[in-house]
Amino acid sequence: MQNLSSTQREILLALIELYNRQKKMIKSKEVADMISKDEGTVRNIILSLKVLGLVDSKPGPNGGYLPTLKAYEFVKNPTILPILDKLSLYRGNVETDVKVENIELLDITNPSGNRVILKISGDPRKIRPGDSVRVGPTPYSRLVIEGVVLNAEEERREIIIDVKRMISIPKEKVKNIIGKRLVSLKPNMSLRDASRILHKEGIRGAPVLDESGNVIGIITTADLMRAFYEGNFDATVSDYMKKDVITIKEDDDIMEAVKKMVTYNVGRLVVMDAINRVTGMVTRTDILKSIAGLEGLWSI
Repeated sequence: MQNLSSTQREILLALIELYNRQKKMIKSKEVADMISKDEGTVRNIILSLKVLGLVDSKPGPNGGYLPTLKAYEFVKNPTILPILDKLSLYRGNVETDVKVENIELLDITNPSGNRVILKISGDPRKIRPGDSVRVGPTPYSRLVIEGVVLNAEEERREIIIDVKRMISIPKEKVKNIIGKRLVSLKPNMSLRDASRILHKEGIRGAPVLDESGNVIGIITTADLMRAFYEGNFDATVSDYMKKDVITIKEDDDIMEAVKKMVTYNVGRLVVMDAINRVTGMVTRTDILKSIAGLEGLWSI
């Protein structure tokens, strides 16, 4: 910590101690009370620590400050990922009632493997050695961790896992990962014509637009296969399109796209601009291309 002043060091250490104890956003007044300094001074110093990447903040009545990973590395404490909201632990693709309160990374520089300690609430006996588990994305670092359980300690309420994959979801807008050309279908188009278009474009689905350009449905190759299996070769797009369309704004973060796909169990979302015009489609494939390894979030 040689690059910090004594006051910066004192405030950062106090913030880390308070966060480790309370596991929530810390107010500047709490830090000030702990080290007996003026709150205004503390707030100004915290801002300087934020510029250095040692502190993160959240505005509003429920906001405050918390130390970043860089801060923990700086003071040579165990690396802990701050989590303000408890995260569900998944066994395979099934959500359990075990909640993760904190994540401690071990053996980060070990080339033969990494371990993670999950601080949990809930019954650790429900998780057994050998189980494949997943946690994340975490709120701030947007980290997804997958691994195999090595041990579950009931008394300490900890689960130790052997990490198989860690993925950090980048901050990226949806419009930056979708194709530039919109491919759409008309409701009165025959399914034969629709299938030709999808095949020609090399895509598995497209939005259905009315004459005014409003989205009224979405149709996929699975819908076409169902129609042809049922022998309805002369049906139109409107006969088999899905009318409940899940949309997302083009300026939304891809994290929001991931959440919607998982929540609604869909593989594509219709992308809208600020005035609700359709601009394209974002698919799991688009997201997977931008985030290596994210396919583990979906059972595909």
